[in-house]
Amino acid sequence: MSRPGDAAGTREVVLQVARRLFGERGYAAVTIREVAAQAGVSASMVMKVAGSKQRLYALATPAEPTPLPPDVPLEGMGELLVSRLLQRRDDEAAEPWLRAIYLLVEAPDPEAARAEFRDRFLRRFPTEGDGRRHADEVACLMLGLAAGVRAFRLLDPGSTDREAVVREYGALVQQVLDRIDLGRTAGGQEA
Repeated sequence: MSRPGDAAGTREVVLQVARRLFGERGYAAVTIREVAAQAGVSASMVMKVAGSKQRLYALATPAEPTPLPPDVPLEGMGELLVSRLLQRRDDEAAEPWLRAIYLLVEAPDPEAARAEFRDRFLRRFPTEGDGRRHADEVACLMLGLAAGVRAFRLLDPGSTDREAVVREYGALVQQVLDRIDLGRTAGGQEA
């Protein structure tokens, strides 16, 4: 973190708080005053860091987490996806599953945003029939977990056995993944 009076440290704290808040609730629901309060600085300091809410959003938008390589097998992927999501929560890193919800809600072209989501998150899975339905079910499970742990603060890390969540929720995701026939995929990535 920063030392008092450390301009670079203050900037990083403001951006870290803004990144978390925008990632959890989207652009429209976050205020400069809220970012300032949670960063422990004044609203004028936030404006000094960014100049405007739009610029703050642009500065706080992180590089996305590294996608899973296309050769990661489906076996064990449920636990891997859940573990990665919980690790991002614990690190207060951007959550692409949750961010996708807000980007869709705020998108000027929702159909294009849905297509981009499908391409980015579900590209490795079938695009037709039962395979597509199963891929959509995996996405629903992950979107729900992301919203639960980030927006609703469920499964609090201070009082929840993380490994049990990975094992149990990962098994739910894996049950759906196990029904996917990858013989009909185009290859791709997941965040």
